[in-house]
Amino acid sequence: MINIKPLKKSDYNKILVIEQNLFKNPMTHIELNNFFSQSAFRIWKIEKDRVFGYISFYHVIDEIEIIRIGIIKSFQRSSYGSLLIDEIKKLDVKKIFLEVSVQNKKAINFYLKNGFQKIGIRKGYYANNKSYRIDALRLCVKL
Repeated sequence: MINIKPLKKSDYNKILVIEQNLFKNPMTHIELNNFFSQSAFRIWKIEKDRVFGYISFYHVIDEIEIIRIGIIKSFQRSSYGSLLIDEIKKLDVKKIFLEVSVQNKKAINFYLKNGFQKIGIRKGYYANNKSYRIDALRLCVKL
């Protein structure tokens, strides 16, 4: 059975391992602690026998800002990311926002499939290891 529930401190290392396996700039333990010190920050984990994914977000009044969704590669393309989004859509919010690299076509298509719409571009939002910065596509879904 699939469970989606708030992350506990005992799960930090599981999330950090997922981060290291998926992202070029993974979150550190210190960053994770700093996020959790903010009252509006949340991470929900998705698990079936073990934690295999998560969604991190800020929930402020009637809006959510998704920070990151991470699903272990062997569990990707199995609707688990959509399940996480569906779960936060159940919260008492009017809008959900996020930014994604304009180069990340896979993620953009995933979010569009989940009802998000393009609302703008943030120029030079992401740092690159090279001498240029990457634009972010700003997306929103109204509930």
